[in-house]
Amino acid sequence: MTQRQILVTSALPYANGHIHLGHLVEYIQTDIWVRFQKLRGNRTLYVCADDTHGTAIMLRARKEGRSEDEVVADMRDAHLRDFSQFAIEFDNYGSTNSDENRQLCESIWKSIVDAGLVREKNVTQLYDPVAETFLADRFVRGTCPKCQSANQPGDNCSKCGSTYSPADLTAPVSTLSDATPELRTATHLFIELEQLHHFLDEWTQSGDHLQSE
Repeated sequence: MTQRQILVTSALPYANGHIHLGHLVEYIQTDIWVRFQKLRGNRTLYVCADDTHGTAIMLRARKEGRSEDEVVADMRDAHLRDFSQFAIEFDNYGSTNSDENRQLCESIWKSIVDAGLVREKNVTQLYDPVAETFLADRFVRGTCPKCQSANQPGDNCSKCGSTYSPADLTAPVSTLSDATPELRTATHLFIELEQLHHFLDEWTQSGDHLQSE
């Protein structure tokens, strides 16, 4: 029998909090499948990593008076301890904050830029003048613009089910500081995937690149 070479990963746990039972269901199932493949003699590598980037980590670090690196390091130790206690084994458990990941991301980004696939576009978002940061949907609450229900999330109303942008809320409030957000415009970078439509269509629908499903 020809030895298969299998690369396996799971969803990267966010470094803003601890592993819970819902997370563990996935990792345990994956670990069982990886062990089965290794017992069959297949060369199988199980890799994963902490996802260490995001506004929530930055805000937690500020609240606790620590650096982001300290928060990330503590959560990594906690995650690895939890995995070990459930006998989950990775061939490599990394971090999105590692030097190798940074180098890979820079290389990929440079290739995308060199290919002319990046364009700039001004985007207007809610900005917290106290926390001094642009606000993701989950950091804004306000009155639904459709049914006028108060204290609704920044993306959809739990009362009437309407979807909207945070800027559409009436009397929006930042959950970070209770400040009234301001509308500010900043330049964002977008990858124009449409330019790759023909290539992606051909690559995904022909050859042996993907499984038939």
